[in-house]
Amino acid sequence: MDGGKFFGAFRASSGITDAVVLNHVPVGCNWGAGIFKTTSNQFDMRHACTVMHEREIVFGGEDALREALIRADELYDTPLLLVIAGDAPSIIGDDVEAVVDSVTLDSEVMWMEAAGFKGSAMDGYEEALLCIAGLMKESETIQDSVNLIGFSPDDFKVDADVKEIRRLLSDAGVEVNTVISKCSLEEFRRAPAAELNVVLGQGTKLCEQMKKEFGLPYLKMDYPYGLDGTSHFVGAISDELGIGHEPEFDIEPFKRIYLYLHELYGTPVSVIGDFHAEAMANFLDGELGFNVEVLSGNEDDYFEFEEDVRNSNTTILFGSSFEQGIAETLDIPLIRFCYPVFDNVSVYDCAPYAGYRGAVCLTEAIINTVMSYGGMNK
Repeated sequence: MDGGKFFGAFRASSGITDAVVLNHVPVGCNWGAGIFKTTSNQFDMRHACTVMHEREIVFGGEDALREALIRADELYDTPLLLVIAGDAPSIIGDDVEAVVDSVTLDSEVMWMEAAGFKGSAMDGYEEALLCIAGLMKESETIQDSVNLIGFSPDDFKVDADVKEIRRLLSDAGVEVNTVISKCSLEEFRRAPAAELNVVLGQGTKLCEQMKKEFGLPYLKMDYPYGLDGTSHFVGAISDELGIGHEPEFDIEPFKRIYLYLHELYGTPVSVIGDFHAEAMANFLDGELGFNVEVLSGNEDDYFEFEEDVRNSNTTILFGSSFEQGIAETLDIPLIRFCYPVFDNVSVYDCAPYAGYRGAVCLTEAIINTVMSYGGMNK
């Protein structure tokens, strides 16, 4: 369920919006990494592949990599080519560094080894950011500014969530300097200009490196789901910066649907996902009054999770597209909120799940899903 180190490295690298990722892998791995982005932005396909076949597996893939680098440099107008070496070149021992050093290109080239079996997706994400961190440059500090770290371009609702978080922090007098990993190369380079790093779930090693190299402090925060979660998020950041902002929110939208919320109170639910899961569970339990019976992270045993859900009273499941099977088996609705989501599209950037507006949109989505689900009316 985790996806392995390769997927994490790809997600972090593809978040540099003007870079091109060159996956040194068989075509299936390249397809698997990129397909999850197609539900949010099919225009943004900035990755290529060395297309390793049986010949490369037997005789080595270094020639294929060299040719792919030259062709990618000719085809793409990009300041940065990021080479990710997956399982196959790691197993057969391709000398990726030697190949990269042997070519002279217009684009800058960085590479990383990210065989899926050598670590988790979070390991890949963290190491990819550390690799690219070598491009950061010392910059004059921007007062009351932060970097947001932990996003991926294929996160469900990422555009809408980032827009809402930016709005909330701006209202609090906080400027967002860079959003990692959903930024241009130049924005990534200037990340040290922020006064504070705010890490959401992943990217802690980058924060530690930036603290060591640039003296930049960091704050670990839960993903801002719900009214209370958002208030804590904004309040903690503003307090850390010495601004002293008092967050305010409007509960009027929730008053309009009071009867629906009342009927759902105490509903047994289960939640699974990456670092978003615990924050989502806190919102469901603490603000909507649901009874979270099973909570699981990607690092937990998935078969155990399924068994726990089957043995529970769960009537709504919160997770990713991977949970569609168990939801259908149990004849219960599925609310998709975290990666990977490949059977719903997320295009409009004004319907977030994060922040104050996100709390309303998310609650609306839950109620509508339950009301329209045929199995709930049997």
